[in-house]
Amino acid sequence: MAEGVRLKIEKLVAGGDGLAFHEGRAVFVPFSLPGEIVQAAITEERRDFSAGRVLDLIEPSPHRVEPACPVYGECGGCNLQHLSYQRQVAEKAGIVAEAFRRTARLEPGEIAAVPSLPFAYRNRLQLHFTEEGRIGFMRRSSNSVVAAPTCPVAVRPVQAWIEERAGTSRGREELGRFIVGKDRILAFGLDEKVYLEGRDGMITATVAGEPIRFHLKGFFQSNLYLLDYFVPDVAAGLSGGTVADLYCGVGLFSRFLEKRFSKVVAVEQNPFALDLARHNAPGPRNEYHALSVEDWTKGASARQDFDCVLVDPPRTGLSPDVRAWLARKRPPLLVYVSCDPVTLARDSGELHRSGYRLESLKAFDFYPQTSHVECHARFRLA
Repeated sequence: MAEGVRLKIEKLVAGGDGLAFHEGRAVFVPFSLPGEIVQAAITEERRDFSAGRVLDLIEPSPHRVEPACPVYGECGGCNLQHLSYQRQVAEKAGIVAEAFRRTARLEPGEIAAVPSLPFAYRNRLQLHFTEEGRIGFMRRSSNSVVAAPTCPVAVRPVQAWIEERAGTSRGREELGRFIVGKDRILAFGLDEKVYLEGRDGMITATVAGEPIRFHLKGFFQSNLYLLDYFVPDVAAGLSGGTVADLYCGVGLFSRFLEKRFSKVVAVEQNPFALDLARHNAPGPRNEYHALSVEDWTKGASARQDFDCVLVDPPRTGLSPDVRAWLARKRPPLLVYVSCDPVTLARDSGELHRSGYRLESLKAFDFYPQTSHVECHARFRLA
């Protein structure tokens, strides 16, 4: 409809869109907020829902703020800069709780939500170049690049690096020999230095007082500020004989677990990351397995007794094979680090049916100004 439809936004959902209903159908509206009344164009019709676009704010939310980024809405990175930061944290806790109620059929109670720095928090970014060679980011819902004069969520050294080259082709000219055949590059800001893909490789960051070594091109958390709070929270109160660190990456958690357990069994499919785990958590009794977690569960190592199992799976959550192994093995304590509340809730429901009870659940806002949220959940055998 050219003139659009009038909608009342009921709540934010996972992914950051506002949810409204029109003629009995769910309508997902980006850049809208709970309580707002908007005039919206219906942009897409699916079998079970519709998608919309705000044409006019009839009654804006009192929590709506002016975005700090000059290309907000065009850039595909952030999608919540129009919401005050305090309210962002509360809404994300609500999204986690809703996932548990709807998907797991569990009541999580009030969820503690740990905030971050709202801006200048992100250490790791992927920078793109326009056809003219200007620095930018991928445009929202597009394969094109939008030039950006800065990035308010980037740590200060990366912000300054972008700003010094904004509006020119200087960045691509400087990095040309490092990005042959590519139009993008990874950047990592630490202290006052900017590390760049191709030019730089290994990085050592201090996390909660411990040095952790990783490679710029490998996966590592992008918010070191909040990681200083997150890792001690995950490790708090843990101790015993043997612990499994599944999907261990470069051994971030293993580094702290080996101080609390006699042995760490570290499992990571990427052999290069596992070599770094050996460096970061070199305990003499530790085991290191360069296998998928699914394959590891079928071997002899998985048949030993564990006082605790820590899992940090990808966004897809635990596979059926891993959930089945946990149900058979029944370690007394399971620590679950999640980057997706919906798959965490799905797995939590199955863990509950396997005899585990949810002991605690916290949300950590690793990515302010976006809809992403990470969680730390603990389960004990009932």
